[in-house]
Amino acid sequence: MTRRARGETPEDNPEIERKECDVKSAMKILAAGALLIMMGAAAASAQGAGARSMTPAIMVKKDIPYVLGGTPLQTGDLFAPRTSTLHAAILLIHGGAWKWGTRNDPGVTYMAPRLAAAGFTVFNISYRLVEQGGRFPDDLEDCKTALAWMVIHAKKLRINPKDIFIVGTSAGAHLALMAAYTARTHLFPATDFPHVALNVKAVVGFYTPTNLMLVNGVPHNSWAYKVVINYLKAWLVKHPKNGLLSASPIAYIKTAVPTLLLQGTQDKLVPPVLAETMKNVLLAAHQPVKLIMVHGVGHAFMNFPGRVRKIALRETIQYLRLQLQK
Repeated sequence: MTRRARGETPEDNPEIERKECDVKSAMKILAAGALLIMMGAAAASAQGAGARSMTPAIMVKKDIPYVLGGTPLQTGDLFAPRTSTLHAAILLIHGGAWKWGTRNDPGVTYMAPRLAAAGFTVFNISYRLVEQGGRFPDDLEDCKTALAWMVIHAKKLRINPKDIFIVGTSAGAHLALMAAYTARTHLFPATDFPHVALNVKAVVGFYTPTNLMLVNGVPHNSWAYKVVINYLKAWLVKHPKNGLLSASPIAYIKTAVPTLLLQGTQDKLVPPVLAETMKNVLLAAHQPVKLIMVHGVGHAFMNFPGRVRKIALRETIQYLRLQLQK
């Protein structure tokens, strides 16, 4: 961001009486102040131009629908490198406990243009939330429909349909893993494009609810229990015995894809044990996985400016680039 130039107001000189104010001295002070303002503005302008020149040119298209005749929530923003070559692509999914949040949340809006600047075409989507008809699995089917939309329009988007990743935060990370792990199955098909072959190269989850069965161990009057049970309300009616497990990424280990998990050690909403358990289960099934424990931070650390999210994004980009080499 470009800093505003600040001009300093000259302090009054107690040694000069107002009635004997030297006009020439006053003019010099005013001129000096104006010069400082001009110099500050020029420096700020140069800083802004330098920042822009350091970022490769990207193209941004807003409010693209990915569902035929869908709602405003079933749209996304496209961030793409302004080049004619084919790129790998990323489906980016925001969090918000499945009932809040938008694609304008600070975590995903921080990542989207920077991932595009790193050479990826990014589709940052919204999806139906709990109060807008988005209870599980409707929101998951939205995400898989967005994935299918990317495949169908791969040529126009200049993306390689074999190099598509999914990245999600919190509840969006739950949907990211669910979409990635079931992409090549008949489960939870894309609403408008059920016959489109889906392939996910790898998935990245930030502070991911990997096993919703965890709510069995918390008080029924707790916020976490109420959120999860409300989210799965219709699903649990249909699947009373295994509804919590079948709505969890940990149930689909056999069809998993390479996975990067980033987890704060001080997270009180999504306990670190979920990430650690997921890593161990994936490894036991001989599925590739990497877990990065981010020490000293809590939930939603990608929402906050600072060194932590810069490093986390750098690790994410390095991981995705490594997967492209395989």
